[in-house]
Amino acid sequence: MQVSIFFDIVIIIIFAALLANIVRFFKQPLILGYVIAGLLIGPSFFSFIKNPEYLSTFSEIGIAFLLFIVGMELDFKRLKEVSNVVIIAGILQSLLTMGVGFFIASFWLDITQSIYLGLIVAFSSTMVVIKLISDKGQLDTLHGRIVLGILLVQDVIAVIALPLLPTINNFSYSLFSIALLKGIGLIVFAFLMSKYVFYSVLKATAKLPELLFVTALAICFIFASFAAILGFSIAIGAFVAGVALASFPYNLEIVGRIKSLKDFFIIIFFVTLGSQLNLNNFNFNIYLIIALIITVLLLKPVIIFVILKFFKYGNNTSLLSGMYLAQISEFSLVIAALGQSLGHITKETFTLVILISVFTITLTSYFGQYDKKIYRLFSDFLVPFERYSSEELRRLPKEISAHTILIGAHRMGLNIIKTLKQKNENFIVVDFNPEVIRKLIKMNINCIYGDISNIDVLMHLNLKKARMVISTVPNTLDNMLLIEIIRKEHKDCIVIVRSSSAFEALNLYKKGADFVVLPELLAGQKISDYLTHLNDREIKKWGKTYKDNLAKSMNYEDGIW
Repeated sequence: MQVSIFFDIVIIIIFAALLANIVRFFKQPLILGYVIAGLLIGPSFFSFIKNPEYLSTFSEIGIAFLLFIVGMELDFKRLKEVSNVVIIAGILQSLLTMGVGFFIASFWLDITQSIYLGLIVAFSSTMVVIKLISDKGQLDTLHGRIVLGILLVQDVIAVIALPLLPTINNFSYSLFSIALLKGIGLIVFAFLMSKYVFYSVLKATAKLPELLFVTALAICFIFASFAAILGFSIAIGAFVAGVALASFPYNLEIVGRIKSLKDFFIIIFFVTLGSQLNLNNFNFNIYLIIALIITVLLLKPVIIFVILKFFKYGNNTSLLSGMYLAQISEFSLVIAALGQSLGHITKETFTLVILISVFTITLTSYFGQYDKKIYRLFSDFLVPFERYSSEELRRLPKEISAHTILIGAHRMGLNIIKTLKQKNENFIVVDFNPEVIRKLIKMNINCIYGDISNIDVLMHLNLKKARMVISTVPNTLDNMLLIEIIRKEHKDCIVIVRSSSAFEALNLYKKGADFVVLPELLAGQKISDYLTHLNDREIKKWGKTYKDNLAKSMNYEDGIW
């Protein structure tokens, strides 16, 4: 049996590597290769997997482990960065999508299964979205922070909903209260352990990275076991454990040690997902499948788009935020598995959920890969909606010349603003976060709300008389368009843009940029200068200076954010 399980894992890894290289050759997302690999080795085709029940258990442990990492990467402080918008958007989107999903499913299924499908389509995949956004370097963008905030709200709702599911068919206030108290007890226990125990434990083991790693895993499995004893999914316990460890300074060290293991489980997760699709004996309800896929791929992004437009966010931010959330969650799979084990949903409904998951997750990977191109495709259609963005979010002088235009006020931009103010330079800030613009206006800083890709916004900045344009936006396509517009209006204007790779930087130089900021390269050059011109004492002195400046910049950043 052990040898058989081992060969199942061998087959998974071999097929995953083979299909991943094939889809990579055709420049397709790797997720697609993993899912196809699972489909091929599953019962629909070659039936190479001999122990699907053990593999399901292994996959469940993998999901729990992945959710532990997701919990560690989620910090509730992130909600502060986009104020209450993500809380409202997350709750409204979850409730509205849940209601629509329940309504659609009720035409074909009973009430219990309809409730499950409503919950299943409401949530988006934290694991998938974080991977897509981080791979594109968009975690610090406005839509990246909004998406992460909404995902966090969804995860909290899912954690609350999961313990209540066993009471659906025999609902009583006593059972409901017991399940709720158990859930609250688990969260309170995690809070107390985080506050009074975990810091000391992690601090004692931090000197040995391997010991820190093993201790963190032990905490994960302790909480998973505790959740199972309470009658919850082990994934809930693992997620709560991750959140409990998220705020400690050792968080990055633990995640760094786990990264390779995390990638392994991501592969196992997606291949197993594909292998669970048994298309041979599946009685397709094609209308229900199409309706639910449309709900996830179209309705969910539309709901998020409308909510963000209500809060005066731009078309670009609103569309991208909705687009990245157009799939169902790993929590949805946990809900479906729990429903099947409780006898609440049939095997056919469970297979339907897997099919929807595979389709929406795979398609979302394409959304992430071609997000800017998709936005540009729909940008003309969305123009009428731009008037719902706040037109009063601007503070522009009547006449200005020889000025600097700064695009992007987050992180890098804040230090530039500080320097320009100290030098009494004339400058205008462009940013598509309305909250940032409101705070800049209160600080009497010239600014305008808008997107770098919106030519009308750029035309308000008097480009023909500008001395310099600085873009801290990391997106290459946006910076390409910016350079092209500037060179048409003002050939002698100094253009400084940001890039995330050497290849993209060279393309930006060819387009006409005067200076391309490549953070990693500049950091290396700075350290080389220190090694060349400073002695050991001077290096330590500059290190202390940077520490003091960093603390000051954090206070300055809080003043704006």
